This record gives sequence, structure tokens and C-alpha cells, in this order.
Amino acid sequence: MDFSQWGQPSKEWLSFAAANSAILSRSDDHLPALKQQENANSGRTKVAKTLIAATGLDKLVATQDYAVPTRDGNSITVRSYRPILLGSRPLPGYVYYHGGGFIFGGVETEVFNCSWVAHALSMNVVHVVYRHTPHVKGLTIWHDALDGFEWVATHTETLGIDPSRLVVGGMSAGANLTACVVQNELRRARETGSTSRIKGQLLGIPNLVHSKAFPYHLFADKEKVSLIQCADAAVIPKHRLGLFTDLLGDEVDPTNRTWSPALVEEDELRGIPPTAFLITGWDPLRDESLWYAQKLKNAGVRTKVHIFPGLPHAFNSFRQLPSHRRWNEVLLDCLRWAVADEDGWIVELPPAMPSGMEGAAATTNSTQPATTGVTPSDAAQAANSL
Repeated sequence: MDFSQWGQPSKEWLSFAAANSAILSRSDDHLPALKQQENANSGRTKVAKTLIAATGLDKLVATQDYAVPTRDGNSITVRSYRPILLGSRPLPGYVYYHGGGFIFGGVETEVFNCSWVAHALSMNVVHVVYRHTPHVKGLTIWHDALDGFEWVATHTETLGIDPSRLVVGGMSAGANLTACVVQNELRRARETGSTSRIKGQLLGIPNLVHSKAFPYHLFADKEKVSLIQCADAAVIPKHRLGLFTDLLGDEVDPTNRTWSPALVEEDELRGIPPTAFLITGWDPLRDESLWYAQKLKNAGVRTKVHIFPGLPHAFNSFRQLPSHRRWNEVLLDCLRWAVADEDGWIVELPPAMPSGMEGAAATTNSTQPATTGVTPSDAAQAANSL
């Protein structure tokens, strides 16, 4: 395998980087992990709340928090986002896991992302807020993801979700958790002789293999593998990936299939639901994403793969990039595809319009969310915490 043709920085990114070099060069990497976490979450929350205020989505989408017990006797928050004017009828559900290297992110950092998807697609978005490093280590984060999904799957009536139209997805670290949850659900279905409760999955810029377990031998040239070719890429260069991995601790074998879901054998992947990928070319995580996509295809899984050549991990946080708009379009399209029936028919549920909200909806129903009040510095802070 060789996917290196997509790994050179694009003219679009180089032009953007030249105009914003001061902002992109800022880094908190010298700070203690807890301070990095505090700064990143504060920045992401600021961006999210600015967007919510600019779009009026808080008037269109209702939220509800639930305390969900975990297997170790603690609890995590699960927050649902539901379009207000669609009433109580069952809606398609999207179980969402945020990105952030297993250290960044939280309830408030995702309020805009979840509200936007809920409104744009008339879905009930359920954000599973797992715990983060450095507060926990090992497989605790993955167990939180599994416990959160199980709670959602067994409380669809409470949440107002159509159980036959439940998709799971996430970005970056959250996509790793998604792959783990979907594989676990497939095993549960096999062991119990039942059907999977997941209709489809979305894997956005996923981290799917621990760096110490990466299968270099499967690629044509080790030097062209994305972990090496893109070691100095923007947003998540090699040293930043190392920080994320180190914070997880060393008590778990890197080849553990929960930690590294892409290592599962192809035969075990038969029966995985339709899977959509959003992959960036100038990204250390590119090759494990495309390798997993190929394994799923070989196993007979319906796949939909979108590649953004020459763009770095989480580039979509930078609104000034022309490809930002395309990312949003593709993200919504992938979720529609993942929840569609096998015949490909998609029956849209257009959001109802309250009087006086036509202007706000014209903005929020777009694939280009407004970012009034979000500075390039804010965007850079948000991107660097993904």
C-alpha cells in the first residue's frame, strides 16, 4: 500500500499558513497537561458559544443532560440535542464522540457541533462525554464509550429516537471510540443471535492504531507512511501525538484490539454496518484510516471514503479555508448516507420554522455555519485541541 500521493501540503493550506503564520505557530505544548486541557477547553467552548449566539441555534434545539453510570461505579454525562419544533416523534439518532486526543473536549465544547447537526439533519444527537486523560488512564475511556452507547441503545424511547435508525460517529479520538463501539456491538449481536442496533458509522479523521503497533510491513515504503511523511504536519505533528499516547499510560498492550480497532482481522469485520470516512491527506493518521477502510471493503462492508488531499488534521476548524465549506457538506452527506436504508432512499425531515426565525434558520440550515465573532486565533486554538 502507498497513499503518500495525498500527503504533500496543498496550495490552499500553504497560502493560508503564510497569511497566518503567527497564529499557527502558537503552542501550549510546553505547559503541563492539565493547563493545556484547561486552555484548550476554554478556547473550544468560547468558539462554540459564539457560534450558538450568532446562529440562534439555542432557540431551535433543546438539550437534556443525563447522568449515566459506568462499570467502575462512577458516572458520565450524556447530553441529547433535539430539534424543538419536531415535537416528540421518534427521530434518527446520532451517538457522537468528540475528538481531542483523549485529553481535550467536554460537554460545552461540542454544543455548537451537536446543535448544528441536530437542526440540519432533523436528528437527535446524543453526545457521550467520556472521561479524559490525565484524570484516567488505560481503557477507562473506551469503557465509558461502551457504557454510554449501551445506555443510549436501551433508552431510545426516553430519548425519542427511532431504534432502527441509530448511527454512531466521532472525530479523531472520538472516531477511535466509535470503531470500538461498533465492533463491540457486532460481537454482541453474534454472541446473542440478535441483530446489531447500529445502522451505520461515521469515522472522521480517525485514530485507529496505537503508534507502537502500526503495521509498517504492509506498506510499500516505510518513509512514505503517513506517520513519517507527515511527522511535521500542522495541528498534530509527531510530538503532539506522542503526548496524547503517553498520557494514556503503558498498562495496556498497544496491540489490544480495543485500543487499536484497525488491527481486528478482516473476517471479524464482516457484518459491520455501512461506514463513512472523512480523511485528511497531510495527516499522520491518514494511512491507518485508509488501511481500515480497505479492510472493511475487503470484508464486504459498504464504505464511503472522502479524502482531502494536502490538508492537515482538523483543518475544518479554519473557516478561511475554502475547503471548510466542502467538509461541512461532506459531513452532513455522510450522516445522511449512514442512516439511509439499503436502497439508498433518504426521506428528509425538514425542520419546522417558528415565526421570526427565518433569518436564523437560513444560516443554521446551511452547510456553512456562521462564525461571526470567531477570530483566526480562536479557530487556531480550537484546531490545536482536536
